[in-house]
Amino acid sequence: MYLDYAATTPIHPSVLETMFTVMEEEFGNPSSVHRFGRKARYILDSSKTTLATSIGAKENEIIITSGGSESNNLAIFGVINQLPQNAGKHIITTQIEHASVQEPMSYLETQGFEVTYLSTKESGSICLDELQQAIRPDTVLLSIMMVNNETGVIIPIKEISTLIRKQNPTIVFHTDAVQAYETQTIDVSELGVDLLSTSAHKISGPKGVGFLFKRQGCKIESLVMGGEQEENKRAGTENIAGIAGFASAVKIMQNPENHVVDHIQALRDTFLRGITGQVAFEINGDNASKAPHILNIWFPGIPSNLLIPHLDLAGIAISAGSACSSGSVKSSHVLVSMFGSESPRNTESVRVSFGPDLAITDIENATKILIQTISKIQDLLQKEVLV
Repeated sequence: MYLDYAATTPIHPSVLETMFTVMEEEFGNPSSVHRFGRKARYILDSSKTTLATSIGAKENEIIITSGGSESNNLAIFGVINQLPQNAGKHIITTQIEHASVQEPMSYLETQGFEVTYLSTKESGSICLDELQQAIRPDTVLLSIMMVNNETGVIIPIKEISTLIRKQNPTIVFHTDAVQAYETQTIDVSELGVDLLSTSAHKISGPKGVGFLFKRQGCKIESLVMGGEQEENKRAGTENIAGIAGFASAVKIMQNPENHVVDHIQALRDTFLRGITGQVAFEINGDNASKAPHILNIWFPGIPSNLLIPHLDLAGIAISAGSACSSGSVKSSHVLVSMFGSESPRNTESVRVSFGPDLAITDIENATKILIQTISKIQDLLQKEVLV
């Protein structure tokens, strides 16, 4: 049973059908002027309208990319590369961002930029007072995710936007909304962001496609040159089948008859009920301010690098709050930021994440297997079979 939807999602059958049809019948280049190109252009434009509508944006504010990582890189480097020479060189982000934000920030530090990394509370969120103190006249960019990919904690993007607009309205505000797109209501005008990243494969769409919202008037420089596609912001022939699949996934996600968010919340509640009183655990992050599809759980005394493979053998796929490499455990930078480098949570936490195609009975069975597996590991550890 697959319980790692925060990593990627199985593609929806209707999305596959849409993509197959486009690949077979509408294979034209959308930049061509003949009827084959015009048909492809129509699919591109109508799909972008669907994507734009999903976040309250305009069609010409949507830049198609290969996914969340490219969108984040385009947002960050796109802003920085078009700055005049006399512009400020201060950037603000957090300690809990995805690697596609963290690594560009690290690179920019080698290029003379100063980056402030906001600390994280044990709740998994940031302190707005710390942000307020960090904003300076030379701050040019702020990049903060909307929902953390490891803990599911929701960051107050609207409040952050209000704060920075009062202190320094020239700051460009980018948010990584990859993990927020499926379960959170997003209206870019209400949020007050200039740039917003998404990815299709997190919402039962295809891998290799996403978009960056760029508010009209916000200036960025293209990272890919050689064509005039995507408002001159991302050269290259568009992946029409993937884009159509993305739009199809968005329609399914936002169809009120599907009750996607309610169903995912029910799955999460079922999981927690199933393990409560059966095993010792604590939820990492503020449980009252979480996206419903992600649970990061600490099982005291149960190393995640033992629990994950044992569950895999039992037919359950989850991921770690820490990454395993070459047999050694590397602590999650998110959990280290929340609890410190010496906390046992860093190596005893796992991430369980849910999707709309799971059934309540699936989760009930999964919790039974989890309880049995933890009991088995505890016995083996007590007998010193596992060291």
